[in-house]
Amino acid sequence: MPFYICRMKKHLLLPCLLLSLFLCGQDAPSPILTPGEAVRIALENNYDIRLSRADAEIAKLNNIKANAGMLPTVNFVVNENFTLSAFQQRLANGNEFDALGAPFNVANAGVQLNWTLFDGRRMHIAKKRLEELESLGQLNLQNQVQQTTAIVLQTYYNIVRSRLNERAFAEVITLNEERLRIAEARLAAGFAAQTDALQARIDLNQRRADLLNQEAATSAAKRELNRLLVRPPETPFDVDENLANTFTPDRDALLEKIMRQNPGLLSMKKNAEVAALIVDENRTLNKPRITGISQLSAQRSDNGAGFLLNNTQAGLTVGAGLVVPLYTGGDLKRQVEVARVQAEQANYVLEAQRLLVEAELDNQLIFFSTNQQVLTLEEDNVKNARESLNVSTERFRLGQTNALEVQTAQNTLEQALARRNLVLYGLKDTEIRLRLLAGEL
Repeated sequence: MPFYICRMKKHLLLPCLLLSLFLCGQDAPSPILTPGEAVRIALENNYDIRLSRADAEIAKLNNIKANAGMLPTVNFVVNENFTLSAFQQRLANGNEFDALGAPFNVANAGVQLNWTLFDGRRMHIAKKRLEELESLGQLNLQNQVQQTTAIVLQTYYNIVRSRLNERAFAEVITLNEERLRIAEARLAAGFAAQTDALQARIDLNQRRADLLNQEAATSAAKRELNRLLVRPPETPFDVDENLANTFTPDRDALLEKIMRQNPGLLSMKKNAEVAALIVDENRTLNKPRITGISQLSAQRSDNGAGFLLNNTQAGLTVGAGLVVPLYTGGDLKRQVEVARVQAEQANYVLEAQRLLVEAELDNQLIFFSTNQQVLTLEEDNVKNARESLNVSTERFRLGQTNALEVQTAQNTLEQALARRNLVLYGLKDTEIRLRLLAGEL
């Protein structure tokens, strides 16, 4: 191989090696977490959803006929009693038995069946109540899913707002740096006082401090989202920095969906239905109760003294029992009245929630419409503030104005950007609240 080629390779190898080391030393970019992905992870891992899912599973397991008392109970019973006793017995024919420490043993075994045949339909009402409780468990689970989804999305878009505020501070810092360069150049040329450069540096440091505080707020919001997603707090991720809103709410359509599918409202309605069933269930307490009894048994007794030394018996027993409550001191009436009042309370809560939800719908719609108008104004303010700052900065560069005008223009732009970001987040937050009310999340 020619010498100059080897030398060229050596010269090329060193820059490539340095570039490789530089690239390896850079932090890898964090993965982008989309809103949909955040919701998916939360639905899989969030502890509140897991607890609600477990409650729904418990309600499902409880919904069986045996728990309502509709099926018989069958028990296998074995007993044995051994006794040592002083025994004396005199029969009519003159025979006498007298023993000290005579052993007596009685053993019996049997299969017993108990079955409630009639209880005033209480068992059927109880089964219906268990079915409603199972449905209530599913509604509560859906409600928790909706609530968790809303919280995750609100936290996600709060991070987006915080990142936009970081960019706003970064933009203002760049403008402050330009202002400082102009002030120092004018000071060096003898065209301006030192106070202009000092004030520019003070403002620049303040904006840098604001950026640091905003970055800390972003980190805290990210840790909160990781907590909701049940991930380590410092799990790295970035967000899609987009707060654009294309949601167009329709009051009539939203209200129809709220009344038809809002999980919270449906849960309260189901609670009222369960409370009404408890009233009917308690009203059957004063009804006659008929119980069927059946037993297949065997018994043997062994006597250490006496006329009868042993006895063995086996057979089938079938019977029925009737219980009619005659007097309970008003306790049954009390239970019915308490259940009735509780059912009325459940209905009051339901009606109050309906009014609250409808009022919340109107409040959010007004807030959404107002924010849309405010956003138009704030976008115009940002545009005008940027143009005003450009003009003021150029005038300051040419010595046609003082630093105070530029400082005022920079503060105006900073405030306009912060207000615009807040309005964008407010619109997104209102959209989430409206979708939550409608059960669309």
